[in-house]
Amino acid sequence: MRVQRIIASMHRISQEGSDRQSGDPDERSVNLGEQAYRLIRSDILFYQLTPGSRISEPLLTARFHLGKAAVRSALMRLVQEGLVDKTDERSARIAPLTLKDVRDIYGLRILLEPRAAESAAAVTLSESDLERLRKISLSRYELTSHVDLVDFLQANRQFNLIVTSYCGNERLAATIKQLQDLTLRILYVGIRSLNVSEWFQSTHQQIVNAIATRDGARAAALWTTDLRYGEQLITKALMTLPELSEVNLVGASLPTSFAVSGSKSNDHQ
Repeated sequence: MRVQRIIASMHRISQEGSDRQSGDPDERSVNLGEQAYRLIRSDILFYQLTPGSRISEPLLTARFHLGKAAVRSALMRLVQEGLVDKTDERSARIAPLTLKDVRDIYGLRILLEPRAAESAAAVTLSESDLERLRKISLSRYELTSHVDLVDFLQANRQFNLIVTSYCGNERLAATIKQLQDLTLRILYVGIRSLNVSEWFQSTHQQIVNAIATRDGARAAALWTTDLRYGEQLITKALMTLPELSEVNLVGASLPTSFAVSGSKSNDHQ
């Protein structure tokens, strides 16, 4: 996935409304296209359609029980996002994961998210949102359960979006939301081989405490360390997974190790 595609995907208009039934054939077609897009995209992001695997319209129509027009429409959007590579008119493949993807996405996140967390700490979060953050910070998962992994990733994403929604900059929050979506697939690779529940709980609880006490500098520092740990985790996973044969190892470097502690020197996924 090239940087240009990552940037382009940030400008994708989010379709969050629920599908509606209608007697209008054109509207039904749009709704089916949206349904196909969400289903295929979810399977890509949560690693059910693996990086580099070949796909086709017949394969996807059979897998999701949808029509060719809906699948074709979904594939066009996924190509624009950089999640699917179109090889020719009849076949395509799930975009491979590379170390460059990890560096590009995490590089952008490190530039944007700690500052957003710092800005969020400068305002007073609602007590209901602070309580939601505290509850999410207790999340954990089992390595053997795909459902657990998906729930954990969604909880992590929700935590990040709640915090950054308070940054006071709607464009920044929207950009971070797109980066969160792009992170799902690569983070799945990292956490499926190593249980990071303890790290998540410790770091996120510290972030909530920093935000609750309006300590923006500490929230930003914790967030930065968590992101760097996530990048390290994913990089190591990509370098050891046999199925990711197209990983580009050129220029790869691993960050130094991190330890979980309650000290202020331990500075989030």
